[in-house]
Amino acid sequence: MLSRLHTRDVGPASEMTLELGSRLNLLTGDNGLGKSFVLDVVWWVLTGSWASAAALPSGGKPRIEYEERGGGKVVAEFSFANQRWGWSSVKGRAPRGSVLYLGVDRLSAFVLDRNRFPESIGQLDVDSHAEPTHFSFTGRDLWDGMSDASGRPICNGIVRDWVNWMRSRSAGEARPAGIPAPFDLLEQVLAVLSPGPDERFVPGPPRRVTVADSREIPTLRTPWERDPVPITLVSAGIKRVLELAYALVWAWFEHVQIAELLHQPRQRELLILVDEPETHLHPRWQRTILPALVEVAKVLDPSLNVQLFVTTHSPVVLASIETIVEPERDRLFHFDGRGADVHVDALDWVKQGDAVGWLSSAVFEVEGGGRSLEATRTIRWADAFMLGHLDEIPLHLRDRRSLEAELRRVLGGDDEYWTYWYEPEPKGDVAQ
Repeated sequence: MLSRLHTRDVGPASEMTLELGSRLNLLTGDNGLGKSFVLDVVWWVLTGSWASAAALPSGGKPRIEYEERGGGKVVAEFSFANQRWGWSSVKGRAPRGSVLYLGVDRLSAFVLDRNRFPESIGQLDVDSHAEPTHFSFTGRDLWDGMSDASGRPICNGIVRDWVNWMRSRSAGEARPAGIPAPFDLLEQVLAVLSPGPDERFVPGPPRRVTVADSREIPTLRTPWERDPVPITLVSAGIKRVLELAYALVWAWFEHVQIAELLHQPRQRELLILVDEPETHLHPRWQRTILPALVEVAKVLDPSLNVQLFVTTHSPVVLASIETIVEPERDRLFHFDGRGADVHVDALDWVKQGDAVGWLSSAVFEVEGGGRSLEATRTIRWADAFMLGHLDEIPLHLRDRRSLEAELRRVLGGDDEYWTYWYEPEPKGDVAQ
């Protein structure tokens, strides 16, 4: 588990330090300020490889350092001569658990004992082919399966594994003691990640869907469809939930099997990185996704320690976790780009009540909360009118009737602002 991350002269901020929470680390702030960059750096320090392009220096003394709980400080510096990052030491740096990174358009996985940590020893080596540093799934890889350059299968994909796992359970396939059936885990993870207790995702019977595809496709029972829907035809939001559920089960089960083969103990840590979990999700689902991620590890293994790194632009996501936050284990970071540099502040967990409260908070600082820009601007003029600051109001709205008419045009009849609007004592305004 990471306890601290520090960067200098790399990324949008000239320097930043994050004192990390042991359970949840939530990153908020405007676009382009470095939230996804932090996820990339966290992935790199945990796995020893970049999931995408390597971070490049933004100044003359680039440096990345981190600390693990119970461990010392590890430092990396950039060599301009070699155009690469180098660590002060690699001894003992291999992670103690698997790492999953779910981005908006990709998914990467480091499976403990299956992937090779750079310059480490003792990793599995099959047929003299060194294992890859990590797996990166793009396009249809996670759905249809992926092989390495030599043709060895890396992952069967959602479609094949789902059907195979289902049939193995139905056939009562014997399993080594202590190794759970993967389909049992998949069902339970899907239940946790479902939008609500009355809207569970339940696997249906697989069936062939098209003439051109000879595979049987898994199906999903949903509350809003009469018949089970093939998972290849569900919405983008549901597909993202299915990808996350499958990736969690696949990475966990892959590790368990390899650990069994190598006679190694199972991992006690799992690190999950999610970039904007609200992508493609209706607000009802945004309200459930992060609490579900916090709870999902208990399904895989109740003794598993999970550390989450999540970026979000959604006030609904923030409102959804108010009741489950543990300040001693969770951190909320705000990236602020106003001024000459990007600053990252650790904010106190303060309940805002609802999504509108979060919009108006220091996290988002959206003037007017959830109102339109026109409504926000008109309320500003109405406030100025009540204070007698007529010079701040357009000429055609400097009388009460015109301004109230504009308020009625842009505000709903039950908007709370009507409780503040009143006719002030005349202060130079005589047009009634």
